[in-house]
Amino acid sequence: MMLKRLTLFVALTLWPLQSFVQAQDIAERALGETIYVPAYSRIFSYPNRSDLLASTLAVHNVDPKTSITLQNVGYHGEGGELIRTLLEEPFVLAPLQSKTVLIPINDTSGGVGANFLLTWTSDEAALSPIAEAIMTSGIGGPGPSFTSRGRVIERRTAKD
Repeated sequence: MMLKRLTLFVALTLWPLQSFVQAQDIAERALGETIYVPAYSRIFSYPNRSDLLASTLAVHNVDPKTSITLQNVGYHGEGGELIRTLLEEPFVLAPLQSKTVLIPINDTSGGVGANFLLTWTSDEAALSPIAEAIMTSGIGGPGPSFTSRGRVIERRTAKD
């Protein structure tokens, strides 16, 4: 009986918070953003042993009505330096379209703490895209695979 009460208490306590976060995500519209996405070219399993990883950046335009334009996507090393630009020119993402870029498994130029920095714009307010890096060992057998979600570090709105 005590376990049922505890479960009910936790559910009722967390439910409003979950609803708030989802509602906040839906309401966020902007004319553009800069998004930081952590990426990893290797992870350590022992002090002197690491596994190489491929990193794929995926940017999903989640707005069902509004196109957004990826203005630039940079790949930065763990020291913050720009290693390379991954778009030759701006790329328009139609509603619900996605774009991916790959850092191959043998490219360790970014170091352990590499990252992507992307900037998008839109002529009309749009929902913030989902930007995430997918890291995988990609070597035949089972190996480490995980994702890393981006974080908005600058937002441009009509009020700015």
